[in-house]
Amino acid sequence: MYKILLVIIVFSAVNVFAQFKDVTAPKLKDKSVSKEISVNKIYALKSESLSGKEFETRKENSSAPKSKKSPGLAFIYSLFVPGMGQLYSDRFDVGKYFMISEASLWLGYAAFTIYGNWLLDDAYNYAALHAGITNEGKERDDKFYVDIGNYENYEQFNNEQLIFGQYENLYDPANGYYFYWDKTENRRKYREDKLAGDRTKNDRLFVVGAILVNHIVSAISAIVLTNNYNNELGKGSGGFVLNADVVRLGNRVDGVKLKLTKWF
Repeated sequence: MYKILLVIIVFSAVNVFAQFKDVTAPKLKDKSVSKEISVNKIYALKSESLSGKEFETRKENSSAPKSKKSPGLAFIYSLFVPGMGQLYSDRFDVGKYFMISEASLWLGYAAFTIYGNWLLDDAYNYAALHAGITNEGKERDDKFYVDIGNYENYEQFNNEQLIFGQYENLYDPANGYYFYWDKTENRRKYREDKLAGDRTKNDRLFVVGAILVNHIVSAISAIVLTNNYNNELGKGSGGFVLNADVVRLGNRVDGVKLKLTKWF
């Protein structure tokens, strides 16, 4: 299984502290004096109407400009850990579903592996009981376990190999490659259990395919969401975009048109 790599991007906020001074109001001599109110006094009066926590939050949000994010980084994050690119682009509400899917798929892979191994172990123990085989030292010799399901005993297998000149495939009972089924029905039952275990483990390939698709889709989604984040950020802070197009006169290209769009 992949090791989940958590990457947390922290943006530092610049706090701006305003200096407030209590200025003694002058005596009103005429109407013009009453209109002289300093900007700092107005800012201080507004801050008094907000709770301390709310005021600090608003001040921090107004003074901490957000920077654009890299679609390439978002792609790499989600390609390795689905959902991380969405978290990077502040859209974990979408990324969480990719993470849940990833965890579910790996659980499915583990379930197929455990169940398939259980079926195979049960079949091998059945063969040891009814065909007299020994399982020690044959954990990786799948060919032997396939052959004992197709032949009644090792002598029948060896005689067939001799007929076709396949001397290198002969089984030597002295090396532990011995089997002799007590009943044909038991051999057939073993073969069915062996095939069931193999099919179950082979089904893991579909799970692996689904995992790869989840990684790719998550990475593409991260690029789209990061671009949307940058576009929204650009609309709020100003910017421009240059578009090019062709000018047609009937079916003939008559020139090139450039369009510069500026927003504030």
